[in-house]
Amino acid sequence: MARILLFMGMSSIGDPMRKRMQEKQANDIGYLSKFMSGLQGDQERLREIQSVYDNLTLLGQLLCAGTDITGMRADFNNLAGVLLDQLARELRKKAVLSLRSSARIAIDILIRNLFERTADIGFLATDSDIRSFAQSREEGREGAERLKARFGEYVRKYSVYHNIILLAPDGTILVELDGDNVGKVSGDPLVAASLKTEQPYVETFRQTDLLPGESSPLIYSYRVMSEDGSRPVGVLCLCFRFEDECRRIFRSLVGEDDWTVITILDQDGCIIASSDIYQFPVGARLERAVGDECRIVRFAGREYLATTHETGGYQGYMGPGWTGHALAPLNHAFDMALAHELEHVPEAILEGVLETATLFSNELRDIPVRAASIQRELNRAVWNGNVWLSRDNYALNTSFAKVLLWEIGSTGVKTRNVFSRSTTNLYETVVSSVLYDCASMAALAMDIMDRNLYERANDCRWWALTSAFGEVLGGTVDEADRCRLSAILKDINGLYTVYSNLLLFDASASITAVSNPAYNSLIGQTLQADWVRETLGLADTQSYCVSAFEPSPLYGNRHTYIYSAAIRKNGHPVGGVAIVFDSTPQFAAMLRDALPRSEEGGIVEGAFAVFTERDGRVIASTEATLCAGTRLEIGREFFSLDRGAGCSNIIEFRDRYYAVGSRMSAGYREYKSETDSYRNEVVALVFVPLSEKLLFPEDRHSLRTMAKDSYAMRRANGEESVEIATFYIGRGWYGIRSSFVIEAIEGQFVTPLPGMPEWVKGCIMYREQAITVFDLSGFLPGETRSGKSGQIVVIRIPEQRASFGILVDELGDIPEIASSRIEPVPAMMAGSLTESLVKPHAEDAEKRILIILSAESIRQRLAGLNVIESLPGRILAGN
Repeated sequence: MARILLFMGMSSIGDPMRKRMQEKQANDIGYLSKFMSGLQGDQERLREIQSVYDNLTLLGQLLCAGTDITGMRADFNNLAGVLLDQLARELRKKAVLSLRSSARIAIDILIRNLFERTADIGFLATDSDIRSFAQSREEGREGAERLKARFGEYVRKYSVYHNIILLAPDGTILVELDGDNVGKVSGDPLVAASLKTEQPYVETFRQTDLLPGESSPLIYSYRVMSEDGSRPVGVLCLCFRFEDECRRIFRSLVGEDDWTVITILDQDGCIIASSDIYQFPVGARLERAVGDECRIVRFAGREYLATTHETGGYQGYMGPGWTGHALAPLNHAFDMALAHELEHVPEAILEGVLETATLFSNELRDIPVRAASIQRELNRAVWNGNVWLSRDNYALNTSFAKVLLWEIGSTGVKTRNVFSRSTTNLYETVVSSVLYDCASMAALAMDIMDRNLYERANDCRWWALTSAFGEVLGGTVDEADRCRLSAILKDINGLYTVYSNLLLFDASASITAVSNPAYNSLIGQTLQADWVRETLGLADTQSYCVSAFEPSPLYGNRHTYIYSAAIRKNGHPVGGVAIVFDSTPQFAAMLRDALPRSEEGGIVEGAFAVFTERDGRVIASTEATLCAGTRLEIGREFFSLDRGAGCSNIIEFRDRYYAVGSRMSAGYREYKSETDSYRNEVVALVFVPLSEKLLFPEDRHSLRTMAKDSYAMRRANGEESVEIATFYIGRGWYGIRSSFVIEAIEGQFVTPLPGMPEWVKGCIMYREQAITVFDLSGFLPGETRSGKSGQIVVIRIPEQRASFGILVDELGDIPEIASSRIEPVPAMMAGSLTESLVKPHAEDAEKRILIILSAESIRQRLAGLNVIESLPGRILAGN
């Protein structure tokens, strides 16, 4: 087996050239996109439209009826490539985020747990019962059994350990909780290292004769000193449940349908723990991707997307140099990148978020704008083609040309729709990535809290078993006793800095000793809280009590938890130990560690995290305005959760859109389990701002669009008819007889003319002539232009041989309208710019009226305003 693992490990490492190739592939979107099933729908839709463009371009060039769309075809192909590239990048980004998050959480949770072990061994090595036995060794079998029972009490509380071993300085095993090695002599170097080290612990991870049946034991050891501190009298070893702990971490991170594999690697890249030992067995060697976002690696004939995360450490402890390493088979790496997190987001909220400009990068925001530009160009080509055909009725193949123009116009709509759908998919991927991150970080925050408070429940119960406490509190306590007890508490508090104070109280609830001299004034006072009475009534040494999260005079009247356990003598309670959790900085640190990170590694701007109770009352928050005791007012679905369950959604909070993930406490090991009488439902929530509610006006379906679709390709059905070139100014729908229209052109290059009224927008060069451009919105009651550059409809009145332009917001259709539907304007409108009105069809849902403007009336109105002579040259240039 070892030879097989060695071969597999060597095959995964490769030479530097292959490593560079793997790094390049991991960033090669073209290569990765082959494995992204989520792209297939978008690729197929775009491919279908591309085929239509190819056919229409060829037909348009043959017909030469203003229908050449070669440029638009090139624009479409370019934008389709940009869209698919951006979508692939976002799918890759989300997949990498998931892997990096899993690797980071796995190693950081493990290191936090190991940090607690470094404090445990230092404290337990000073235990008076252990020291006394190691120093005298004269109590025989009975004394060894008592110490073994004490070890059992310790493991019952700190169930992260499975064995405790006490050795003599020469390596002889004196007492062992689990095993039959007493009397044997160990040759392991950790014994000598523990006797000589200047560090507060020795950390050993390798096979050892102390645990001969284990393949990957993790042991924390330290010397036991004589009572006078002059010499070492033994070595104490705490044996950590490494494999069990890793399984628990992996189980919380990898779902049943998840293809991700999480491993822990040692300094040499060897796997020391794996969530799937069949794909990645312990002992195999992998390439680490430290410093790289991700890398494609080959292992056992399969390609994986892989990432490595080094620990950030905890309170200065960096662990044994291990790293978290997450991998996913390349053909499944992007499965979870689909936007499943959005399934329960209210449609109105999701639409608002997807229309938010500030959430997305410039490249993403530019896609719908460019898609709208392509459609506008296609619409203008169709519009101009219809104008050309209506003006030159003698043209050959007029019917075919009209069908071709209709197809081009229809393709414009399809182009807009396919880009809209694909862009929505792209935006949803971006948003779902944020939502996924929130949910993951909320789970991390809750896990950190449960694991941390598990230790607090253990500490108070174990310290309550300190022999000196029972001896003193079981009798009369004098000043010397108080000083002795305070000294012990101070030593403990020095090792366990998560507490602001430790205190002892007697059977009458009178405070006897404190660890923090700042609270010496409390000595002699009687505790009145409910948790004190409950503590003195606890049934056994496994029981403990926790206060409500509320202000306490033991914590400067700030909110905190106080953990307590009964101190016993001869089995009867004689007092209690209370440990005051330093909640303000400790909870703040937990929440900070769970805040989402940007690609650069910094905390996402505006993100915050909160611990609350089930009713929404705040325990702690990184948001300054959410103080402990206040209430977080958001939907109840974030709090009404089963044990260990989570929820994620998008909400409006304080006039912004936020992605929110929440997770209900599940406990850790025995803590808050079914066998634990303590119940405290805490929720962790992580908020990431998406943005203010800013809309994309270019990408919204307006009333104009619906009206345009409603009138598209109407035919007069053999009746006498006239063709009207329609357009939109503001929200109004207008038209001019197509015989007066030359064409529509882009309205971006108008040169302003100084000294002119506001409705004279300026001049533009058209067919080597300078023509004047006007804004008619001021002459049309209730109309205000959108402010965009819009388009210019060039009008010519044949009798006057003059041309001018009018600014419009959008182009409509050029329908054939039966003369019977055209009505003259009412008498009250005489003298206006309106020539006639077109009645809507009976089946038209909106019943919108088309207003036909008079080109001659427009010219006369402008001439009557005496601006012709004031313009440099003529306002209506001859053509």
